[in-house]
Amino acid sequence: MTVTWADIQEWRSDYVNEAQQTIEDALRTAREIVDDLEYAANDIRSEGQGPDQMRQQLSAIQDRLDSRINELTEYALATAELHGYVSRVVAKRESAWEVAAEVGYDIPESGVVQPSLPEMRFEPVASKFAELRDCVDDAVRIATEAEETVGPRYKALADGQYTMSEGRHSESAGLANDADPSWSPEEVSVWWKLLSDSEREALINKDPEKYGNLDGIDMASRAKANDLVLYGRRDAAGNRIAGTGLLEQARQEYNELEAEFKAEQEATRGVVSPKLQELGRRREPARIRMQDLEALDKALQADSDVSLVTLQAGEPGKNVLAALAIGDVDNAKHVTTFVPGMTTSCRKSTDLNLRYARNLIDAAENAGDAEKGSVAAVAWMGYEAPPGPETGDLSVASPGKAQAGAEKLNGFLTGIHSWRSERGMDVHQTPVTHSYGSLTGGFAMRDIGEGVVDDFVYTGSPGSAVNSVGTLGVDPEHVWVSAIPLHDEVQGMGLDGYFGRDPKELEGIGHLSGDATGGDGYNSDPNAGKYANHSAYFYKAKDGQHNNSLEDIGKVIADKRER
Repeated sequence: MTVTWADIQEWRSDYVNEAQQTIEDALRTAREIVDDLEYAANDIRSEGQGPDQMRQQLSAIQDRLDSRINELTEYALATAELHGYVSRVVAKRESAWEVAAEVGYDIPESGVVQPSLPEMRFEPVASKFAELRDCVDDAVRIATEAEETVGPRYKALADGQYTMSEGRHSESAGLANDADPSWSPEEVSVWWKLLSDSEREALINKDPEKYGNLDGIDMASRAKANDLVLYGRRDAAGNRIAGTGLLEQARQEYNELEAEFKAEQEATRGVVSPKLQELGRRREPARIRMQDLEALDKALQADSDVSLVTLQAGEPGKNVLAALAIGDVDNAKHVTTFVPGMTTSCRKSTDLNLRYARNLIDAAENAGDAEKGSVAAVAWMGYEAPPGPETGDLSVASPGKAQAGAEKLNGFLTGIHSWRSERGMDVHQTPVTHSYGSLTGGFAMRDIGEGVVDDFVYTGSPGSAVNSVGTLGVDPEHVWVSAIPLHDEVQGMGLDGYFGRDPKELEGIGHLSGDATGGDGYNSDPNAGKYANHSAYFYKAKDGQHNNSLEDIGKVIADKRER
């Protein structure tokens, strides 16, 4: 079945959310009843025909409840998947309406966008119409995918065709014993919330690599899993098991290669042998991985308030991808995710990005009057950022790495939101994006679900990833840009056709202060390099002065900045 533009005009995610909550309440009650019956059955200790019949009757009741619990679980997961689809459809529909209003166009009931030729003659209007068409087409495509994906799940339940092997004696009674790789963050959150603490603990210990990066579970559990991955598993007594941690493995691999390399150097007396070349090729990726992991270790050991909420070692030679949280992401009223740009790596950028993240928290508390402890920040180094062009790698001139990173950022932010929503809690989320990271953020916002992100900030941006602020899945009244006028020539340097327009040129965007002159490290020398102030947005102010750019960003994070 193909859904039409007219069909989705009344779609609302809050209706789905209400149904989802009703199903989950029923499921929790059913699981409690099964537990009570299991306890009652085990409590019958008498022998004989009567007690045996009682046990058999209780077992038959439990079997029937197992089937109902399995069905309720599938209803809950299917409805969570539907909620994810609907929130994206609604965001796309809202974007289409906003872009249409900007260009003065009424979208017909058919959803076919056909502007007149005069309307398509000039930029950026022509590109805005192209984005309008994309928003409408995407909304219909996602809605159709929802019908084709979730519809059969509901039909199988309605027809009595759904089966699930898990029962009351499985590892997690009535629930899947492991997260399915195909699940959305919304589905993961529902499933994770239904598990007991002991069931979650068992899954973390069983597969910490998976659960340390699973979008939709709580960040405390992710951090616990990543601790096991980085430092090693624990035995029954709680002691680390030697040789099971990435950090220890990386150090051992590098040290062995370094020793072998030096031995070969001595043996060949300076002659570059084929073996020496091969050892050199293997040593460099080992060094990169070890230094990335050591930088994370240093940050974690330096401050107990820092936790590792993403850790992906990847292939040899690739940067370790990670995210470090400051504060309680699971419960903070405000969460900001800092997305850095070109040359980002754990070994080079961890200290710097954590410093900027801390400065964002301070700005939210001081300039934004957020309550102390109510703001958490994430230094998100969870994508493969392009290296500098001096390396010969020119990927920074392409949006490819930003588009790939956008999918990961989208999942990360959606997971934070869905876990809060599952617990009946709200969170004010503000991604603060910088440089090439702002392009990554822009692409992520183009496909984000309704209500996931509350405010979005561009800084030092080479391009917004859009031609209209309405194309982003965030209320246009809550999209912001800060642009330092001196020595930040990264702004707008990307080609519009690939990077989108310079965000400071977008009609309807909110303009934050670009005055960072009070920042400690701001360069006021007119003859300084053209990128000398590219990161000054995040510099802590000098004594007695103000970094107005940072303070304005802090107000946005604290939900105190108004147009």
